[in-house]
Amino acid sequence: MSVKPILGLAISYIFISSPAFAQVQLPPLSGIKILVNPGHGGQETGAAGPTGSLAKDISLTVSKLLRDELVLRGALVVMTREDDKEIALSTRQAMIEQQQPAIALTIHYTAVPDDGDAENSKGIRTFWYHSQAHSLAVFLHNYLVKQLGRSSMGVFWNNLALTRPSTAPSVVMELGFMTNPEEFEWIANADEQKKLARVLADGVVEWFQGAITLRSPK
Repeated sequence: MSVKPILGLAISYIFISSPAFAQVQLPPLSGIKILVNPGHGGQETGAAGPTGSLAKDISLTVSKLLRDELVLRGALVVMTREDDKEIALSTRQAMIEQQQPAIALTIHYTAVPDDGDAENSKGIRTFWYHSQAHSLAVFLHNYLVKQLGRSSMGVFWNNLALTRPSTAPSVVMELGFMTNPEEFEWIANADEQKKLARVLADGVVEWFQGAITLRSPK
């Protein structure tokens, strides 16, 4: 009997749970569409690091590395931008609504925190808004902090433009503070960027596998 492709999660569930397909070795994210949104772009440069490197460029570099890692794991990846161009937040929101991915990840780097202590602030913080995105935000945040040995700035509920779309679990990940000289060395290091992308992709796989397990019949 042929199986008609449906949503990504359902495809994964069929092949994982059905004995008929037990010997089929598919990549763990096969059939799952993921939207990756690099922050800033164009005239919206974002924060600048001590060397003058811009958040928009590092966000794009890491997003492309993440895209490649997700593709290796079988995902269908949609990027909101693949070059240095400015894209309105409303356009990014519309892409999420139109593409209807399984999840949407915004990759972002930041500068001055709420307490204003830009030089001494460091670590990862993650934002979510709709309840469907909460488990994704918490899991990926904790996974990165543990696997990469980074400081945690916390996971926050926030009504942001890129956490607001309701078509898919949408989270914003601020992966470091550009204004912290010590952290910037990690942010700008090419090897660390590759490791970050690889670990984040692994985290996505583990989250989906956990979600499938929760949905499996007992």
